Amino acid sequence: MLRKRLAQFLVLGLLLSFLSGCVYLRLLRFKNQLHDFDKHVVVELDKGLSLKFPEPVVRDEDFVFITESEPSSIVEVSQSPRIEDWDWRFEKQMQTEDGTPFSIIFRTRFEDGLLTQIDFDEKLLEAIPEDFIVELFRSLGKAKINKLRKSATAAMSRDTLDGVPLPTLADISVVMGQPTDKDNKDKRRLWHYVFNFYNPKNKDLSGQFAIVFQSDSESLDHEIAGFELTGKAR
Repeated sequence: MLRKRLAQFLVLGLLLSFLSGCVYLRLLRFKNQLHDFDKHVVVELDKGLSLKFPEPVVRDEDFVFITESEPSSIVEVSQSPRIEDWDWRFEKQMQTEDGTPFSIIFRTRFEDGLLTQIDFDEKLLEAIPEDFIVELFRSLGKAKINKLRKSATAAMSRDTLDGVPLPTLADISVVMGQPTDKDNKDKRRLWHYVFNFYNPKNKDLSGQFAIVFQSDSESLDHEIAGFELTGKAR
């Protein structure tokens, strides 16, 4: 579950990172759809977690513009109509060479060039329940956008997720390994996970997102208090 949701964050974080011209207008429309989530997004749980967009507005070329890169791989599903699955692999940034590698793959489906579906890595769901992932995705409809820094930030707390179970730091570390960095602020434990997307052709850094899990307990087995997600361009 964790991975599926992180995958969602990645997609949206990246989409909302580069705002200019027609791309900006399409991404703004997409953000507005997320804000009215129940009306514009269909959640499917039959085979993992998928989000479908019956009224697609984002184009495949927007993803290329945002990342300045092609995806990790492209699979042609159909020629008529033209349907393609684009896979994007994000790798956890590690502070030391002996850290535990961890990657997230999420899939975007385009029909005649328009984004109609996002599928999330099964590994994420091992740690985070589907309801939590969906709520995280909803929050991106209210993401704060910084045009100058080409970034978008969304945050959620335990107080805003009544009835939705949250993972513990122990759950998160089992799935994703140790964080990229650890910190403490305002009596809260902060675990930073940074994920990088590299251009498959030249290996340049083409996108990045960071998720900071917050805990107000000394125990790793206590559910987290909230998180903050930031996606940005290179």
